[in-house]
Amino acid sequence: MEEIRINRLPLLTYRYLHTNDTPVSFEAPKRGGEPHFSDLSYVKEGGTLPADFKGASEETVKALKQGSHYTITIPAETKAELTITLSGKGQADFAGSFLFHLGKESSLNLIWILQGKTEKGTCVAGAYYDLAENANLKVSRLESGLSGVEIFDQRHAVLARGARADFSAAELGGENIYVHSYGLLAGDHSAMTEKAVYAGTKKQHLDFFYHIDHVGKKTHAEIDVKGALDDDSKKIFRGTLNFKKGCSGSVGDEGDYAIQLSPKTKNISLPLLLCTEDDVQGNHASSAGQLDANTIYFLMSRGFSLEEARRIVIEALIRPIIDGMDSSVRDEIITELRQKLDSKEL
Repeated sequence: MEEIRINRLPLLTYRYLHTNDTPVSFEAPKRGGEPHFSDLSYVKEGGTLPADFKGASEETVKALKQGSHYTITIPAETKAELTITLSGKGQADFAGSFLFHLGKESSLNLIWILQGKTEKGTCVAGAYYDLAENANLKVSRLESGLSGVEIFDQRHAVLARGARADFSAAELGGENIYVHSYGLLAGDHSAMTEKAVYAGTKKQHLDFFYHIDHVGKKTHAEIDVKGALDDDSKKIFRGTLNFKKGCSGSVGDEGDYAIQLSPKTKNISLPLLLCTEDDVQGNHASSAGQLDANTIYFLMSRGFSLEEARRIVIEALIRPIIDGMDSSVRDEIITELRQKLDSKEL
C-alpha cells in the first residue's frame, strides 16, 4: 500500500488549500474479475492503451496496463448497443481497460453496470473512446452496492469532426469513488457532455475530475454534476474547460450542485475556465448548502411529510439527468437512490 496523488488540477492553486490533488492509499488489484458483455459481435480480447491516455495518476494507469484488455470496434455507419457488467461477489477486484473505436457515422448506446454485495476490493477500470467523423456515443453508467469497494473510473475520449459523446453516471455505490474524465474536442463541431448524480452517505468519499479541451472550431462541452451528501460524506469536484487557441466559436458550460443534509458533510467545488482564444463562451457555476426552508414549508403545507418534502426537492434537482440516461436503468437508479436516502431517515 502506497500513498499516491490523483486527479491533479491542470493549473495549481495555493498549496495550503490542499485542493490541487487528492492523496490516496493505493494498492493495485492482485486479481481481476471478468466483465460480462451483452453482445460479443464487436468485442475481442487484447489491445493497448494509447500513449496519450490520461488517467488519474501514473500508478492507476500502470494498474490498468497490468490488467485485462478488450477492444470494441463499431464499423462505419453501424448502430450498436452494448451492456458491460462488472459484478462484485465476495472480494471485488478488477483491473482492466476497454478500447472503443467508433467508425465514421456510427453510433453506440453503451451501458455500464457496476454492482454487487461485497465489503472489500479495488476496481480500477479505464476506457478509451476514439470517435471518427460524425460518430455518436451515448454512455449510461450505474454504480450501486459495493459498499466496501474503492472504484477508480478513468476515461479518455477523442472526438473528430461532428462527433458527439454523452456520458451520464449514477454514482450510488462504492466506499470511495474516484472519477477521472478527459475529453479532446479535436474536430470542428464536435460535442461532449459529462453529467453525474450522486448520493453520499456515511464516510463515503466522492472525487470527481472532468477536463475537456476545446481544439476544433464551434465545439460544445457541458459538465453537470448534482447530488446530495449526508453523515460524514465528502465530495470534491474539479472541472476544467480549456479553450485552446484556434477553437473560435466554441461554447462550454460547467456546474456543480450539492445539497448538504448534515452539517458534518464537506463539499469542495473547483470549476475552472482556461482560455487562449478570444471568440468563445465559457460559463461556470456552483452551489452547495442545506435545503431551502421555505420550499420545505411550502411542500409540507400541501400535505407532504418532512421526509417526503426533502426527497421531492432532491429528486427534482437530479431527475433531469436521470431522465437522459438509458431507459433500461432509470427505474433501478431511482429505486437505489430512494433506498439510500430513506435509510438515512431524512
